[in-house]
Amino acid sequence: MPARYPIMAVLVSAIIVFLAIAAFRAWRTRADAQAAKFSAPLEWLEHPSGGRQWANLQYVATSVRGEPLNRVTAHGLGSRGFGKVTASTDGVLIERTGERSIGIPFAQLIGVSRATVAIDRAVETDGLIQIDWQQDGFELSTFLRATNNDTRKNLYNYLTELLGTKENSND
Repeated sequence: MPARYPIMAVLVSAIIVFLAIAAFRAWRTRADAQAAKFSAPLEWLEHPSGGRQWANLQYVATSVRGEPLNRVTAHGLGSRGFGKVTASTDGVLIERTGERSIGIPFAQLIGVSRATVAIDRAVETDGLIQIDWQQDGFELSTFLRATNNDTRKNLYNYLTELLGTKENSND
């Protein structure tokens, strides 16, 4: 074995460690900058009542409203996860397995639409449900993906009825 192999292994390992640290710091810097713009969303709804619940949904991402490729990482919103959604006249509660829940009071909801692309996820036409909302005046879009068409259709129709909005496809 040539003498340069151990040196090359150490150099490659150092470069990998450096890149991992740089990526982590960039993620934290971005999260901290976004956290300064708005407070953390609730992890529950104040007075949940009635409504409906859907299980086996995937929380895809939250982005800045109107910028579906601009992921929001602050306050734990950057982590993907599976879970359930409860929607009622009190708001929308997204409970992710292993992650913090996201409670959006009804007064903060702006609208609901269907989407095909969010961050790094491209799905079939209208395969994502986009919930537009605001936190401290900062407008956000949260993207959900249902595991089957009936669930997606029922959730979308219920949210549309609840918000009194008309379908607004985002292409």
